[in-house]
Amino acid sequence: MGYLVSGATGFIGRFLIPELLKREGDIHVLVRPGAESADRFTCCAREWAGGDRVRPVRGDLGAPGLGIDPSWLAEHRGSIDHVFHLASSYDSAERGDGTRHLVEVAEQVNAGLLHHVSTVEVAGATEGLFTEDMFDEGQTLTTPIQRAKFEAERIVRKAGLPWRIYRPSIVIGHSRTGEIDRIDGPYYFFRLLRMGAQLPRILPVLVPKLGETNMVPVDFVARALNHLAHLPGPNGTTYHLVDPRRQSVAEALNLFADEAGAPHLVEVMPKRTLDMVLQVPGASWVLPRVGVPRDVLEHSEFTCWFDCRNTTAALAATDIKVPPLAGYAPLIWKYWIENWV
Repeated sequence: MGYLVSGATGFIGRFLIPELLKREGDIHVLVRPGAESADRFTCCAREWAGGDRVRPVRGDLGAPGLGIDPSWLAEHRGSIDHVFHLASSYDSAERGDGTRHLVEVAEQVNAGLLHHVSTVEVAGATEGLFTEDMFDEGQTLTTPIQRAKFEAERIVRKAGLPWRIYRPSIVIGHSRTGEIDRIDGPYYFFRLLRMGAQLPRILPVLVPKLGETNMVPVDFVARALNHLAHLPGPNGTTYHLVDPRRQSVAEALNLFADEAGAPHLVEVMPKRTLDMVLQVPGASWVLPRVGVPRDVLEHSEFTCWFDCRNTTAALAATDIKVPPLAGYAPLIWKYWIENWV
């Protein structure tokens, strides 16, 4: 069995490769030209301990044909069973061009199955339930990332080879170690919570109603991807890699407030109050200095919740489950405190 993986040295990819190494076959990893990308691959390969089974392929998502040597493409035609597309940064900047180039290569090598890692953010501003079978529902896409991810999914759905799409929610640290390799999503609020520890815990912090959130640990995503990708069928299927338990932003952040020794957030104001606060002179200066970029505050919630029936059914016979956030929030906080403060 042969694999071609983009984004293998990214957050999800670093944990997916060890899962793939539990199976037979060579794993070809797309590595951009340049010393920085090469060094990152070398460091990851050392962690993976896969020997010569993990092989770098020089290429770039920004180039037609990924810039891969045509002789490599010819040599591997018919030998790549699975193509995993995890890289997303180029898509976000160029409205899906990275995905378009990767699909071209997957078709050239006659890949068996294309696995595209998208995001639940393709739901945009949808309200109510957003199912795994929904895609183009006329939803409003309010951010560049949402528009880029939507376009990337559209390209995959029109590909001339079998595909499966996976939509994780907010991916946070490892559920057993807390490990992360970047600050994103809820982590932007951690510095604010740490500052809140200076306040009396008996006094709640009044905040606008922040809506719902959904978080999953990276190890769940990696294990689920590995299992779902190798099921015998069906193709043309979308899987939501989400926590089936609904939770508000305030409930989630309060788990970390407990770790910080900070007062709990209490939602008492309508969301429009937050919009008014952001218009106050000086707000745009203060927010970055407490670790919360303004756009994170403006898009800190989901306006819908996510069905995961396909995923639940496909994982039913396994031990691959999303653990309750309360169970591993202490590890997430501990890793952040020890490595990122």
